[in-house]
Amino acid sequence: MHHPSRQAPDELLTAKVPPQDRPAPGTVDGRFISRLLPYVIAAGLMALGISQALQIVALKSQLLATRADVNQLQASNALIGLRLATLEARDSAYASSTIMVAWDPNQHRGVVSLQNLPTPPAGRDYQLWVLDPAAETPVSAGVISGSRPFAVAPVSTQNPGFAISLEPGGGSPIPTGPILFAVAPGS
Repeated sequence: MHHPSRQAPDELLTAKVPPQDRPAPGTVDGRFISRLLPYVIAAGLMALGISQALQIVALKSQLLATRADVNQLQASNALIGLRLATLEARDSAYASSTIMVAWDPNQHRGVVSLQNLPTPPAGRDYQLWVLDPAAETPVSAGVISGSRPFAVAPVSTQNPGFAISLEPGGGSPIPTGPILFAVAPGS
């Protein structure tokens, strides 16, 4: 008596499949392929997704490196457009003072440097002005008591003029006091 448990595994599998449904020797069963196909497609799509994710990470890394390079170039080129202006004393009492403005026309900001500027009289302040030929009045850059940065609204020219006046304490919206230092636009 032949016991089924002693049959070879291939015989057990083929014993339940009718002979007309068995694949020819050396060929693959079409049902096997149709059951395996979704898994093959899923594995391919997963590999494609992983590949795309790795490309995205690499592109982000390249973008960050490029941005860092651009920032470095912008910082190194920032000095190229910088304008340095020395304000001339309009009053002989201030002849020993030196006032310089470093102006960045692209950012509409600058730094004023004051040397040997006497302390203003009590109740008065020095005020810095940006002279824009297209503006009706000078543009206030604020009260100054020492070297400091300043920024103003955009002006119509790359090379505005600058002036310092003596104003009431706290400053003024328009110049009311004497102009002590100035440099003309375009100078």
